[in-house]
Amino acid sequence: MFRLGSAVIGLIGMLAGSAVVLAQAGAVSGVVNDESGAAIPGASVSLVRQGDTASQNTISNRDGMFTFEDVSPATYVLKVRLSGFEEYQQVLTVGARAPMPLSITLRVASVDLEITVEADNDGELSTSSSSPATTRVDDEFLRALPLDSGDVMSVIGRFVSPAAYGATGPSIVVDGVQGDQLDLPSSAISRIRIDRNPYGALFQHPGGGRVEVSTARGHRSRYDGSVAISGRPSGLTARNAFAESDPESHRQLMQSNVGGALPGKRASFYLSAERFINDETAVVNAVTLSGPFVTNVPASQQRDSLFTRLQWWASPLQTVYITYAYGEQTFTNRESGGFYLPEHGLNGERRKQKSTLSYGALLLPTWQNNLLVTVAKEDDRTGQLASASAIVVDQAFTSGPAQTFRGGNRRTLDIEDTARFYGLAKHSVLFGARFRSDLNDAFDASNFGGTFEFGSLSQFAASTPLVFRVNHGDPNTAFDVYGVSGFVQDEIRVKPQLSVSAGLRYDWQSTADSVNNFGPRFAFVFAPDSAKKTVLRGGAGVFYDSVPRSVIERSQLFDGVRVSEVVISDPPFPDPFSTGQIVSPLPSIVRLAGDLESRSLSQASISVEREVWRRNWITAEYAFAYGAQLLRSRNINAPLPGTGERPNPDFLNINQIESTAFERSHSLTLTWRGRVANVFESYVQYVLASTTNDTSGAFSFPANNYDLWLERGPADFDRRHRFNVMANLVLPRGFQSGWVLSASSGAPFSVTTGFDDNGDTIANDRPAGVFRNSRRGPGTLQLDVRLAKSLDLARFLGGEHSGKRHRLDFAVDVFNALNTTNVTGVVGVLSSPFFGRGNSAAPARAVQFSARYSFRR
Repeated sequence: MFRLGSAVIGLIGMLAGSAVVLAQAGAVSGVVNDESGAAIPGASVSLVRQGDTASQNTISNRDGMFTFEDVSPATYVLKVRLSGFEEYQQVLTVGARAPMPLSITLRVASVDLEITVEADNDGELSTSSSSPATTRVDDEFLRALPLDSGDVMSVIGRFVSPAAYGATGPSIVVDGVQGDQLDLPSSAISRIRIDRNPYGALFQHPGGGRVEVSTARGHRSRYDGSVAISGRPSGLTARNAFAESDPESHRQLMQSNVGGALPGKRASFYLSAERFINDETAVVNAVTLSGPFVTNVPASQQRDSLFTRLQWWASPLQTVYITYAYGEQTFTNRESGGFYLPEHGLNGERRKQKSTLSYGALLLPTWQNNLLVTVAKEDDRTGQLASASAIVVDQAFTSGPAQTFRGGNRRTLDIEDTARFYGLAKHSVLFGARFRSDLNDAFDASNFGGTFEFGSLSQFAASTPLVFRVNHGDPNTAFDVYGVSGFVQDEIRVKPQLSVSAGLRYDWQSTADSVNNFGPRFAFVFAPDSAKKTVLRGGAGVFYDSVPRSVIERSQLFDGVRVSEVVISDPPFPDPFSTGQIVSPLPSIVRLAGDLESRSLSQASISVEREVWRRNWITAEYAFAYGAQLLRSRNINAPLPGTGERPNPDFLNINQIESTAFERSHSLTLTWRGRVANVFESYVQYVLASTTNDTSGAFSFPANNYDLWLERGPADFDRRHRFNVMANLVLPRGFQSGWVLSASSGAPFSVTTGFDDNGDTIANDRPAGVFRNSRRGPGTLQLDVRLAKSLDLARFLGGEHSGKRHRLDFAVDVFNALNTTNVTGVVGVLSSPFFGRGNSAAPARAVQFSARYSFRR
């Protein structure tokens, strides 16, 4: 009778148009997910008993899970609500059936503009983008790609827009902590995203120049881990295009990770370690007075990294985690190769430690808060004090001991708190603040041995150098840098097919003379058709960058007091002081401009997306960006045109770092992101772009310090056409194939005479009327391929391993499979014997074998 009654009740529920789910009397539990399968915390879940309307209420926890205890047999209506999603409702009958946790998927209530509350795999809550143009790569997809020695950025970096870079390169955000390096074992990465929330006020840099990384964590319900090893046999490595003999190389990568529940199942741990050993050769391709000099020089690198994470679920609404990362690198002969002769090699080491404490809480009924506290320590040392002078013959050869000897340590404290309020109808307000301090101790005893510079081989043969430079003094300094930022953003669902986002961010740094760094941000998304097959997106924003630490360090050290640079024009060789002339000529100094400002980037974009078939989107986006207050160096004490006299007779060169350069960029990006069944997944991107600026960086000098017009030209990274593909194909019998294809047109380079005709002591003069970066080098093409085979060992281990996973993966990677010669730079110095051609190339074809054992129980 009871079963018959349950069936009748179930039939009534089905006729009412609701799904009927049976659960065990005494408890009702489940998990709330979004349409991508990510868990959703903070959802309001209610269980209403039919008849007397008595209800129980709870909130999904950080893993999206909820539980109702002591539920008596009856028919209930289960309701799930969360701002930004459609309300979920179904009839639930509690009876005598076996337990069945519910899996509930919430659909987005409107076309969402980077504003859905998304729970990443690591439990972090963040403002996210639902745009198919967002590059999203999880750990499974990463493992299917051919990665060069676990270097994730070598692949992901190809999809980042160089025009959106900060002064130190792309912005890398790891678990919400902003930085500029990815010092993690690749096995510790759970997910990577690019161009997510491009105009969000939460971030300092635009989405196109930002890489967001989520780290892996242990689970509370299982244990899993892996051990992997990969290596490259020297005999299968092709000869570099500029080498005369086959390379001797040994490369090995060892990785391991393990994670799982801690006692009590309210906490988890995760541990990942990696060691990379690379003994290879650098190709020297130079010309000396004896003729061409080509040889292979041994060079080595070792990298060790460790990452661990402890996570504690203090309550269903509170999560605490602590991470610790350690990285160490050592290298030898780093600067050998190209024009650098073997004796010019550099040795060095670098160590970094970083700890992060995160506390996330859902504050009922309408608040969410996340606090991040990070402390880091970094120590590095490169080179040694030179015992003799170096000789540089411009773009022909460089000999003698390397003159680089620098290092130091940095201590960093970074505190950021972010809150979200979603209690207003159609609004979700995000706001927060960040404080960062960097305490720096640095030394730079570079060029204390001195350097002779020659404009050509004929000058070297005649022993007539252009200049001799040497530094002396106290190479130590200490300085502190502080930064403060704050932001607020309102995300509004105007109507089901239109969402807008408006925000404001403020960034301040103690080393810049600018206090009005207010960056407004705006974006919208609109779906003209109810089926949402076509989506229009657009936005605009202003972004302020930080002044690089290296700029502050250089100005602190080379101020004419701590370290002085002595420059002697037309010196005797090999002893520049042998003629009895004044041995202490006028010093040269480096200083910051008094009105130095933070670099600003104004960007706007518009895009249209179309779902051409299920789970396959095509996107076309146009973007415009204008950068102001870019950094450059300028010798404000260079000889005046006409008279040849220097404005300040007390100094030789006054190299001033100033924020007076600009940058302008246009780009059209076409993207296809799709999946065919469950066997093929790809991300394809084509970019047509043009970027013009008038600087090559903070320490680059113009050819004429008093006429900057000829510095306007293509940016150093301006490759007009870029085509990148990531793809993964699942083959029969456990085989899998991954591909990474990159092709681009040539990068620009400048033509210079090789001499110092204007007397500013820098041999970067160009022929009359020639603009900077007026020529272009050849294009590049590289195809990397992986073929992998997966074996399910649980099938061979017997019944005791039923329900467990034991997997063994074998892979063969072929990098630069087509063995294309990709020239890394073209010589533009007219006096060089290499003018108009390259003298170095990217690595030739290499084969890598790897094996990986993984388990889950």
